[in-house]
Amino acid sequence: MKNIIKDMFTNKIRLIGYAGTIIIFAVIFYLYNLPLQAVLYPVVFSMAYLAILVVIRISVKTGKHKRLSHIAKLPAVSVTDKLPSPESTLEQDYQNIIDHVIGELSEALTSHEKKMRDTTDYYSTWVHQIKTPIASMRLHLQTMDSDSSRNLLRNLASIEAYVDMVMSYLRLQSEHTDYIIQKENIRDIVTTTVRKFKLDFIEKKLSLKMEVEDAYVLTDRKWVLIVIEQILSNCLKYTKEGYVRIAFKEDDSLLVIEDTGIGIDATNLPRIFERGYTGFNGRGEAHSSGIGLYLVKSICDNLKIDIRCESQENVGTKMYLTFPKNKVFYE
Repeated sequence: MKNIIKDMFTNKIRLIGYAGTIIIFAVIFYLYNLPLQAVLYPVVFSMAYLAILVVIRISVKTGKHKRLSHIAKLPAVSVTDKLPSPESTLEQDYQNIIDHVIGELSEALTSHEKKMRDTTDYYSTWVHQIKTPIASMRLHLQTMDSDSSRNLLRNLASIEAYVDMVMSYLRLQSEHTDYIIQKENIRDIVTTTVRKFKLDFIEKKLSLKMEVEDAYVLTDRKWVLIVIEQILSNCLKYTKEGYVRIAFKEDDSLLVIEDTGIGIDATNLPRIFERGYTGFNGRGEAHSSGIGLYLVKSICDNLKIDIRCESQENVGTKMYLTFPKNKVFYE
């Protein structure tokens, strides 16, 4: 209300108009030598009448301000139907501009959603088609027992992981991504993910320390598998020797994934979850695509999983994932 009153009395044109009217009356009365009372009485009555009009105007504007403040919180596409009736040609012009802008915005959103659907449909088809030869190649390589076949199998698994990452990224960008939040066995989830990297652990001669008992967390199984898979992939990529440790603390709903790899230097650590940020590993070689950890962070945010990273160069990295303990967090 203070701003409304201030707006009314800081309008220079109004003030000049009010003052000018009083001065004109005073001058005319003075020129005709009318008594002072004849000037004062009309001025007093005019001011009283004006004060009543001001109070009414403030009341109307206050109500309008409250209504507009409420409308400002609504989705843009529903604003036009909620706007109050214009009180002047100027207000009508403003509403016409708003209608035009929102109309263009709605068309742009519709076009964007269609493009996203088309893109997702295209890549869904592409993924389905490319997985057929991948499966065929895997079956063929599994019949062979040699170092080269095992190496090809690992590379094939990497290709499949990148294909899955593409689909996960596209689905994550969609507004229609559904999450099925329910109690899931964390040991089963971790074990399923670790199996995918069995050959990598053997080839790199890394030990796996599993400290995960049967316990349950509230999450979406499909999406949290992607998170753990991406983190383990990074562990294996940047760990030359030592071990990977996976532990779960049931009391805190905390999953810890630790490696003895090359670590992340302090300058890169704050930005590792940014999209497109590749950074450099501890030995100065660019390795990251800039998508993997961004995908991890985005999924964790959507699943209400608190994720943080601790790392020391040439010592190792720890990822901490804290799961919500009840469904209230998802509402």
